[in-house]
Parts: sequence; C-alpha cells; structure tokens
Amino acid sequence: MRNTLIYVIDLPESEDLVLLRRQAQELMRSYPVDYWREKDRNREFPKEYFEAAARQGFFGITVPEEYGGLGMGMEAACAAMNEVSRQGGGLPAGDVLMRQLVFGGLAISRFGTKEAKEKYLQALVEGKILMAIAHTEPNAGVNTFAIETKAVKKDGGFVVRGQKVWITLGHLADLVLLIARTTPTDPAQPKAHGLTVMLLETRGNNVRAFPIKGMSMRPLTSTQFYIEDAWVPEENVLGEVDKGWDVLKHVFNAERLSTSSIALGCGEYALSAAVRYARERVVFGRPIGSNQGIQFPLAQVYAELYAAKLLLQHAARLFDSGRDCAVEANAASLLSARASFAAADRAVQTYGGMGFAEDNDVERFFRDVRLFKTGPVPEEMVLNFLATRALGLPRSF
Repeated sequence: MRNTLIYVIDLPESEDLVLLRRQAQELMRSYPVDYWREKDRNREFPKEYFEAAARQGFFGITVPEEYGGLGMGMEAACAAMNEVSRQGGGLPAGDVLMRQLVFGGLAISRFGTKEAKEKYLQALVEGKILMAIAHTEPNAGVNTFAIETKAVKKDGGFVVRGQKVWITLGHLADLVLLIARTTPTDPAQPKAHGLTVMLLETRGNNVRAFPIKGMSMRPLTSTQFYIEDAWVPEENVLGEVDKGWDVLKHVFNAERLSTSSIALGCGEYALSAAVRYARERVVFGRPIGSNQGIQFPLAQVYAELYAAKLLLQHAARLFDSGRDCAVEANAASLLSARASFAAADRAVQTYGGMGFAEDNDVERFFRDVRLFKTGPVPEEMVLNFLATRALGLPRSF
C-alpha cells in the first residue's frame, strides 16, 4: 500500500513547473513505494518506470523541441527529479532521470555535433537509449586531471583503452559520456589540457562491464568498465578535443544540482514518513510526536531541508540564466546531502526498532541518502572547492 505523506516544502514555482510536478505525481501513482521496495530487494532495474517516464516525455525536459524534447532548463529538470524522489521513488527514480536529462540531453544538446544530436537525442527522448557517465577511475578517484584512460586519434575517430569504476547502470547503458585523455600531460600546459569528453557506444565495442554490489541505489547497480580498443567516431566528441574540462565544468554543475534535487526529495519523503509515524504511534497513552524529544529534531530537519531547497532553486535559476553557479551548486549539494541524511537518520530514530524493518522503507532511504555525502564527490572536496573559490583561501590539495 502507498504511504500517505505530508508534503511540507513547496516553493513558489512557475505554472509550467507546477504542471510538471503534477505530471510526475501522476507518473508515480503507478509506481508506489512498494514497487521500489521490491526493486531494491531484488536489485532489479525499474524497467517499467523507465519506459513509462519515456512515454510521458520526462526524458525530453532538457532536449530542444526540434529533437522531440520540451526545451526546458535545469530548474525544470530539478523539479522533476525532486518530485519522483519524494513521491517514494527515492534515489533510483531520480537518478534514472538524471542520467537521461544531464549526461544525455543537456550534454549532447549543448556540446554535441550536429551528427550526434541527430543520431542520439530523439532516441534518448523516446527511451531507446539509456545513458551513463564514465568518469571515476581506480587510480584517479575524483581527481579528473589524473585520468589515465587514453583515446588515440586514428582514421576519423579515436581508439579508447582504459578502466573506469563506479559507473551507475554501466552494465545496461547503450551510450556513455566518457572522459579520456587525448594528449599526454605536459607540465607546460594547464592541468586540464588534454582531456576530451566523448560519447562511447557500448554494444559490440570492446567494452566489458562488471557489476559492483553496493549498499546504495541497488536497483541501478554500479559497474567497473574495461575498455579495450573501443571505437569512438570524431563526431561523437563533445566540445573541442583536449578542452573537455570546459564541457565537464558545465556538466558537473548540472550534476550537483541534480543530486541536490534527488537528495532533498529523499529527505522530504523520510521527514514526511517520520512525521506521520510520530502522529500515529501511541506510547504511554499519547502520540510520540507530542514529546519534544521527537518534535525538536524533526523541526530542525524541516528547517535544514527548507534552506537547502531555497539555495538549490537559486542555483538552478543561475544555471538557466547562463551565469556561473559553481559556488551555489556545490553549496547546495553539501547542504542537501547533510539535510537529507539527517532526515533519514531521524526517521529511523523516530520509528525506533521498526525503522530497521524493510517494509517501513526508511531503512532503504537511510542507506541510499548516505551516498550523497560521498558521491558523486565527497563533501570534503566540496568544502575544499568552497574554501578556495568562495573564500579565496590557498589550495589544500
């Protein structure tokens, strides 16, 4: 049975975004919380949800109308990701949208060649292509400039060889946003020089994927890639060769906004579940929610979620206006990760022993939102960025 939740954090939004949220709510009525519980339990990809989201146009939010999309921006994408997450779909429901909307629609629309746009965007909107991103490597970690995967120019394209890790949905993805080194590092050049972003087709292209069973996001699964002389045609390069960092900065800002939206949706779900339980659960002759020991932590979580959501909205509007939003997007990701984890942790505590039961779902949200404090980038690295970029302090790494 679907949980009846109390949605407490709704910000002023345009009529288009309000309508988009309503459409997301309608979509999620067919995929209630017990659907996601079973997908989590079985580590099974939510194929039915993916196909329904495609049919209803959600994968086209960031794709221009000429390619079958809606031609909307990141604020709209964030609204959709937030809504499906807080409607009970949690991290997996929101993350599926992020793969398509950011690593697919936004990246290809803004940086792709005419050939790539024509080849991939319409198929992406229709759900015929599943996207992933291959950035992290075993040795480089989150240090993009230390990437070792190589792409060697040859006969109108590139031959790619290397290893990637923690690729969500890598085992199912048809198309991967890949970051590779096309020119060796040179002390005389900026650290970012020599990196190139390209679209790698995985089917029959010398790409082997091995699943990594993890604590979070179990329906989607992360993988490790072994790329052995895979072929990427030159029209699949996004932006300019050797100047991939210009593309990545844009994509990473959009990713920060996306994960913030999903985290906040998860936090709102967890808070609403805890509030409902606190109202209904009677101990010593009265609802546990009448005790300040229960009330105050929930009120604190509400305030933290609200503040993070306001910052996210501001950052998304900066992004859509074409202004630099790196500081705001990173700050939003930090606060959203912390607020959502606090909400899930407090939900488990409010439920008491029952918070550890799978059928109450808060344990699943607790497992999933822990990811946001570590990935896609650790909060320590976010703090490093804010210290240097916003405060002007010396680099610590």
